[in-house]
Amino acid sequence: MKTTYTLVSIFFTLMFLPNTFSQAGREPQLPEGAKTRIEVSGRITGNIQFSPDGKELAVSSSMGIWLYNVRNGAEVALLSGHEKNVQAIAYAPDGKMLASAGIDGTIRLWNLKMGESMATLTGHNASVSSVAFSPDGKQLVSGGAGGTVRLWSIRTQQQIWSADTPQKQMLAEEQKLPLPGVFRTNKPTRPFRSPFEILGLRWVLAVAYSSDGKTLASSGSTDGTIQLWNAANGAHIRTLKGHTEKVNTLAVSPDGKTLVSGSADDTLRMWDIATGNLKRKLSGHSNDVRSVVFSRDGKILASGSADASVRLWDAGTGRFLPTLRGHFWKIRAVAVSPDGKTVLSADDDTILLWDWKKLAKTQ
Repeated sequence: MKTTYTLVSIFFTLMFLPNTFSQAGREPQLPEGAKTRIEVSGRITGNIQFSPDGKELAVSSSMGIWLYNVRNGAEVALLSGHEKNVQAIAYAPDGKMLASAGIDGTIRLWNLKMGESMATLTGHNASVSSVAFSPDGKQLVSGGAGGTVRLWSIRTQQQIWSADTPQKQMLAEEQKLPLPGVFRTNKPTRPFRSPFEILGLRWVLAVAYSSDGKTLASSGSTDGTIQLWNAANGAHIRTLKGHTEKVNTLAVSPDGKTLVSGSADDTLRMWDIATGNLKRKLSGHSNDVRSVVFSRDGKILASGSADASVRLWDAGTGRFLPTLRGHFWKIRAVAVSPDGKTVLSADDDTILLWDWKKLAKTQ
C-alpha cells in the first residue's frame, strides 16, 4: 500500500510540478492557508522548534543549526560544530540555550546570545537522535542508536545516569546463548537476528519529558514499544504496547497527563502517563507518522506524515481539524507557535508556515 502511494505521489508530482512555476526564477505560489515559505540551505535532517518567545525558528540540518526570523523568514545565524548531520534540537525553557544532537554521537549546548557552543556532552557511542530539556531547564535527556537513555546535568555538564532499554538488555542476554547447530543441546539457542534487526532493536528515536519533570518517555525500537522511566534515578516504570511498527515521535501534553506517539504503522496513539492505558487511537494518515506536537494550551495536536500531509486534531476529542497540504515529499517535522496561531511543516528542504485558523474557516 505504501509503495503504491509513493508511486502515485511521484506521478502527480511530475505531472503538476512544472505548473507550480509560472515563470523560471519566480517563487512558487504558496498553497492555500500558507503565509510564508522558507527554503533551507542544505538538507533538513531532524526536528524544528519555535523559540519560547515565538520570534525565531531553530532548524536541524546537514549544515548545522539554522536560526530564522519567524516574521520575515530571514536567516539569523548558522550554528556550526557537529561533524555531520544534526538529528535533533531543543530550546531551553528560558530560550537562552539550545541543545543539539548529532549523528557524530555528541550533544552540544549553545549560548544563543553569543551564537557559540558552550559545551559538548559525550557518552553516547553512536548517533544521538533526540534531546529534550526538563521543565526547569536544569537537565537534558537524550537517546540514540546505542540503546541507552541518558540524563545530563546542565550545570555540571556531566551525565547523571544512563539506562539500557529492555531491547538492549534482551540482546545482551541473547549473546550469552549458544549459536544454533553448534552443540546438540536441549537448552535454548541464540535466535538469528540480522544486523538491521539488531540495529533497529537498539535504537532510541525519540525522548520526551513530562511537564512535572518526574517521568521520561523513550521510543524507537522496531517492536513498536514505548518505555517510561523515573527521571530521578533512571528506573524503568513500564512498557507501553500497542503500535505494530516502530514509534518515530513522542509528545507530552502541557498538563503532563497524556503522551502521544506517532508510528510507522500510520497511526497516533494517546496514552495515560499515570496508568499506561491507551486513551485513544487516531487514524487518518496513509503513511508513517514522522512528527507530532501539542500546542502550548494543549488543545491542538499537529502530526506530520510521509504521506506529505499535516493533520490537525482536537486533542480532547480526537476530531479532525484542517489538513494542511502543500508539500510534494514526506513531512519531516511539524511545530506549533507559542501563541497557537501558526503551524509549521517541513519536508527535506522547505518550511511552510500556515495560518491554520484562517484555513479552518474555508474547510
